[in-house]
Amino acid sequence: MSASDLLIALRTVHFASTMLVAGAMVFGVIVVEPALRNADADPQVNAWRRQSAWIAWISLATAVLSGAAWLVMLASDISGRPLSEGFSGGIVWRVLTRTRFGTDWSARFIVAMLLAGGLIASARRRDAAPRGSGMIVVTLAVLFLGSLAWSGHASGTPGIVGNVHITADVLHLVAAGTWIGGLVPFALLFAATRRAADPAVASVTREAALRFSTLGMLAVGIILATGLVNTYVLAGSVPALLETDYGHLLSVKIGLFLAMVGIAAFNRLRLTPRLSSERTVVDAQRQLQRNSLIEVVMGLLILVIVGALGTLPPGVHALPTSHVHGQ
Repeated sequence: MSASDLLIALRTVHFASTMLVAGAMVFGVIVVEPALRNADADPQVNAWRRQSAWIAWISLATAVLSGAAWLVMLASDISGRPLSEGFSGGIVWRVLTRTRFGTDWSARFIVAMLLAGGLIASARRRDAAPRGSGMIVVTLAVLFLGSLAWSGHASGTPGIVGNVHITADVLHLVAAGTWIGGLVPFALLFAATRRAADPAVASVTREAALRFSTLGMLAVGIILATGLVNTYVLAGSVPALLETDYGHLLSVKIGLFLAMVGIAAFNRLRLTPRLSSERTVVDAQRQLQRNSLIEVVMGLLILVIVGALGTLPPGVHALPTSHVHGQ
């Protein structure tokens, strides 16, 4: 595996794990806990909570480790030395203290440690965490995800356009993480509710699906709006989309995103209403679980593309000036 391939893999793992920890926290606290008010004592509900906690912990640990590996790779690339010599001569320390990436990495590491503390505090309670403490953990997870914007192309855009770009990128990351990261615990919830003996748990599926669908529609709207901003700044023109490697990958990413939106719309309009009928609820749960897993796979493909895009020059820089922004 080449250094470029390894960097893409590390970026993909880091983005995926960061989105998963944020999505799991948002899904658990904002989507599911309000829907579980009548089913807190069911063993399957408690089992789902434990699964969600493990997802958050594993994702956070993976994000920290992949972030550290990303830092070492960057230090190696800047110094021109092999990875095995990344810590020699204080190279990593200089990257941490003298680069924008290092400053962002240090701030995000602090947030990750605070988030770990919040997860430990939540784990000490057997019942659902209080709403206030849950929102603190959600806020930390969202900060951990949104701050990734300063590690990408947006941090290098100057002036007012740069401020708009970085804001759009933060919102883009948070919206994408809320949706894509929430799909895994969403699929696990269907499996848990099908196994539950308490009829009240079955109603949880419909309410959670409706709440997650509403949250997903908001996320899709934000992704579309901020995606347009990012595409304009980084591609700038139709030729940049059609004639550069960056544009080609971005076009594939957009296509996958639209396919995910199509599946989500089908879930909302066709499958979710069927959860209210005893005759169709089991089949609808299975189909929603299957479609959620399909969306997870498509989301991972998008993140692989995101990992690759971060290693390429933006399309706007790969064309003659006359092509930029339609000139």
